[in-house]
Amino acid sequence: MPSVAITRPYEAVYIVDPDMGEEQISTVTNRYKQIIETNGGTVAKIDVWERRKLAYMIKGRTEGIYVIMHFSGPAQAESELRRIFQISEDQIRAMIVRQDEDASASLAGDAEAVQAAAAPQPAPVEIVPAMVAAPVPDMPAVAADMPAVAEAPAADEAPAAITEAAAPALAPEQAPAE
Repeated sequence: MPSVAITRPYEAVYIVDPDMGEEQISTVTNRYKQIIETNGGTVAKIDVWERRKLAYMIKGRTEGIYVIMHFSGPAQAESELRRIFQISEDQIRAMIVRQDEDASASLAGDAEAVQAAAAPQPAPVEIVPAMVAAPVPDMPAVAADMPAVAEAPAADEAPAAITEAAAPALAPEQAPAE
């Protein structure tokens, strides 16, 4: 039975040394592109960003140039690129992630597929007759059933002084000084 290679979309992000010139970055980018193409993949897009500050120091560097490469191919192309990233010293850090099918359609320029996937399908609407609400009881009748609440003193009133009749018996050392 012949094997069928499943083509999946991927995104490779790698950071190159900021001291590299444009020619060196182009050489590195073409090298990685050729690895994908020799393993049956196709590169859709390569973005080279300008020099950026890294979140933390990586291999003694605080800045780097990010390269984002969108490609599709069999798992063999992805695993070979990952292997080359691990043994190569051309980049500071590298990561490959598999994208979902919606993202790959947008990269391929298939606008209709993206719109069809992004457009929400309207749910069927069922018309239900209005419900009749139960009558609300009168508020005074409800308030009569509630316990009484003591009113708080007004803000401008001073608090009442503690009298001997209102205060519990205090020990002589806790008694207020007169």
